[in-house]
Amino acid sequence: MKRYLTLLVAVFSTILSVSQVLPEIELGVKGVVSANIGVNNNGVSSAVSDFSDSQILLGFRQKLYNKWRGQMVFGMQFPDADSDLGQVFYNHVFIQVEDQKNIIKIGRSTTRTILNEFPTLRDDDAMNFNYSLNPFSKGSNTQDNQYGNVIEYTHIFAQRYWLSFHGENFSDLSKPENFELNSFGFSLLYVVPESQLWNREILQRLGFSYNSYATNEAGYEGFDRYLKNILGTITLNVLPDPVHLIDFKVQGVYNIGFARLDSIKSYSDYVRTPSMATFATLRYLYRKLERPLLQVSVGFGLKSFELLPKSKQGIFISNVFYRVGENFDIGFQYRYLQNNGEVADLFSSSAHRFQFAFVYSINQIFNKHFDDRNSILNLEHNYIN
Repeated sequence: MKRYLTLLVAVFSTILSVSQVLPEIELGVKGVVSANIGVNNNGVSSAVSDFSDSQILLGFRQKLYNKWRGQMVFGMQFPDADSDLGQVFYNHVFIQVEDQKNIIKIGRSTTRTILNEFPTLRDDDAMNFNYSLNPFSKGSNTQDNQYGNVIEYTHIFAQRYWLSFHGENFSDLSKPENFELNSFGFSLLYVVPESQLWNREILQRLGFSYNSYATNEAGYEGFDRYLKNILGTITLNVLPDPVHLIDFKVQGVYNIGFARLDSIKSYSDYVRTPSMATFATLRYLYRKLERPLLQVSVGFGLKSFELLPKSKQGIFISNVFYRVGENFDIGFQYRYLQNNGEVADLFSSSAHRFQFAFVYSINQIFNKHFDDRNSILNLEHNYIN
């Protein structure tokens, strides 16, 4: 009798352990703090203690009853000090289901307004040059261009070709309570899998995307009222050495815009006027014992306006980062921005910014039972890897 009771308890325990499968829990934390010193064209200087873009990400993943798996991510970020988003901004609240070749995402997350990741301290350091800008924004919040309510479907071919279709709801100041999709598009990317980065092939990334925004621009009807942006990018490992890597990244954003706009009097005009923006970086990365140790990069950008030949923008960014501990970096970045023509009337004609920064990232997985296509920190900007 005792033997049968012991067997029954063992069987019951086995059934209970199978039915109560604990989810995988992933915690991602990134702290970005910098001392910023800015000097404008009038020689006026300012000093700021900046902790914007610091954030916490929490994710849960669960095996479903078939080949699919489900994921939920919740994230909050500290926005820029001069934004009107409050003290904390919820940048990720979404649920995603995926298998080996398909990904479906619904919720709030990063939008398809950029195709590449550049080695700058913060991802918005060159936003006017490497992002498809949100035409509904008033320009005070960088998050307006980076995040939105999204519906995305992605299919992956041969583990390297990513075809995505997306609909997005961007914040619209004229309709603050309207959550209908007001942006649509698609993208096609060739991306070397993260597990193969050590191989350092010459071609690392290649792709293009199309974004359209459903505006209410006066004088246009039907599909002509959509603001259309076309993006293209490429990443080349110029020196594909696993220890001393040199890579080159470039991205172009062609804003088809509205031809009726022949002047820039406001931020709305700036975003909707036909323009062409290009941003490129050249980076050197030194890896010691298969870990990133030192990174040095320079970046250049140019933005011109089709109907305003005298209105141009230029940017130069240079930085150096050194890893002093596990995922703990110190760095220095210099940025110079030059505006000409009507753009100078909207922004300052020139500005210098010097930044000394600390960056600390944490990525911890509890109850791990999945292989990983991307870590939770890959949802956000990473400048050294």
